Amino acid sequence: MPGVPPQRFTYLGPEGTFAEQALLTLPAARNGVREPSATVPEALDAVRSGAVGAALVPLENSVEGAVGVTLDELAYGAPLLITRELLLQVRFGLFGRPGTKLESVRTVASHPHGLAQVRAWMRKHLPDAEQRSTSSTSDAAVAVARGDFDAAACAGVLVVSGSGWSCWPTTLATPPPR
Repeated sequence: MPGVPPQRFTYLGPEGTFAEQALLTLPAARNGVREPSATVPEALDAVRSGAVGAALVPLENSVEGAVGVTLDELAYGAPLLITRELLLQVRFGLFGRPGTKLESVRTVASHPHGLAQVRAWMRKHLPDAEQRSTSSTSDAAVAVARGDFDAAACAGVLVVSGSGWSCWPTTLATPPPR
């Protein structure tokens, strides 16, 4: 019904992603039911099937540009209506399992767009660290906690708040192009 906000939402998960942070800026979403989706196609299909009333997925990144999977799903999937655009100032932290020292970091995991946003910081502070891609910044943190990567995740602060992780500079992002 036009003018009535949805009560059920999904977003690119898992919990703690920047998509969830953006969704939480909407009063209806803060008061509604929120469920993470594993992928952008899964989130958009949940709207198409009627399982949820709305989905929040990434469309663009200030450093890397368009998010291809989202554009492909919108262009080639069953039609959807975009009802709102949200801009979110993202802040990355570099997090390691408790007790990890920065000098011992050999791999850094994140979403490819996250890695792109911190590439200048990485070149300066961790030039020899291998960068590994994950499906989201939150997935990177989960993988590091599980031991899949040896030390660090480049993710949003919401992901690891209160977890006892080692944390290095909290603003790693490359400034957007002018």
